[in-house]
Amino acid sequence: MEDSYNEYIEQLQKGSYEAFSELYSLYSNKLYSFVLAQTKNSTLSEDIVQETFLKLWKSRKQLDCYGNVHALIFTIARNLIIDGFRKQVSKISFDDYQQACNKLSSFPTPDEQVAYNEFVDRVQQTKKLLSKRACLIYEMSREKNMPINEIAESLNLSSQTVKNSLTSTLKLFKKNLSSILILLLYYFS
Repeated sequence: MEDSYNEYIEQLQKGSYEAFSELYSLYSNKLYSFVLAQTKNSTLSEDIVQETFLKLWKSRKQLDCYGNVHALIFTIARNLIIDGFRKQVSKISFDDYQQACNKLSSFPTPDEQVAYNEFVDRVQQTKKLLSKRACLIYEMSREKNMPINEIAESLNLSSQTVKNSLTSTLKLFKKNLSSILILLLYYFS
């Protein structure tokens, strides 16, 4: 059987759609099961399987995995899963936290209350690191939900200056709050 895998790889390197289809038939269901066990999301799992085989096809000319096509395909999928988790974590934001807080019951558990208090403390500590203008822009945008144009007009700044300030401020918040946001989303979701 290993010889047939080597043959598939040789044919795949030459651009054989038949070899690619055969590898897809051999591995797609196993790969889907593996990815689904990791992600617990059928749509995401289907996307990762498709992306895995797309990457395999795009890199076919550089393949060097004789005898271990299984490891190559599953490694590509595992890396895509990790990338997906990293993207999810990087998308966690203060807005996500605010939405989670809105779901908070009127009688939070002690763990939820501790996590919330720690978050509020970290927000206050991070705000102290900002300049007065950056803090004001942040508060107007995130706490008062004012649009950028209104903020710019009320502070007599350009919209681009406000955007730039918010971008750097949110990067600082993300850096200082990312670990606590993951914990809070766990409690409040």
